Amino acid sequence: ITETKMHFSESDIVVIDDGSGDDTAKIAALENVHILRHPFNMGIGASFQTGCQFACLLGYDYIVRVDADGQHDPRFIRKILEPVAANDADIVIGSRFLGDSQYTSSFLRLIGIHIIALALKVISNRKITDPTSGFCAMNRKAFEFFSKNCPDEYPEPEIIVFHKEFRIKEVPISIQKRKEGISSITTFKSMYYMVLVLLSLFIHIFKKEIQ
Repeated sequence: ITETKMHFSESDIVVIDDGSGDDTAKIAALENVHILRHPFNMGIGASFQTGCQFACLLGYDYIVRVDADGQHDPRFIRKILEPVAANDADIVIGSRFLGDSQYTSSFLRLIGIHIIALALKVISNRKITDPTSGFCAMNRKAFEFFSKNCPDEYPEPEIIVFHKEFRIKEVPISIQKRKEGISSITTFKSMYYMVLVLLSLFIHIFKKEIQ
């Protein structure tokens, strides 16, 4: 929150507290930001959808999604937002694999990301280098849609595949070391996540075919 205020002072900041059991809401309240609290943990898709609904309700033109663990560097917010504000894209994704980013992760997790990227290219004919990146910007057309229609578990890859009406671009970013919290995606879970994402994508494709 502090870094976002420093690098993008004109923004309104909204914290989505997804039923956490810690002092997230209490600490955020001291920062004079908007706080939306779920009564229990509902997952990443529901949290994203809540943020989109809030943006629609208050009439915003653009949103930027930033993870709360400190890895997404607010210095890149303007860079991610720029193509959306210029009407060159509906959705802009910050890619850890473009430019001179020093992103590192476990070998299996990197393999999983690249396999998902390859599957997305085959399925959607879109070359997206970082399909699981949550650091992104959207215009009203996009976030208004996702305020009503948002995948429950894997919003990033499914958005790329099933919503070809949106103009999607990537811009290079670098991320920082995690400042707080522990990643829920362990080495084993990264492979499990990859299998579930691929399964989800192919199920959706099959459903579209039979419809």
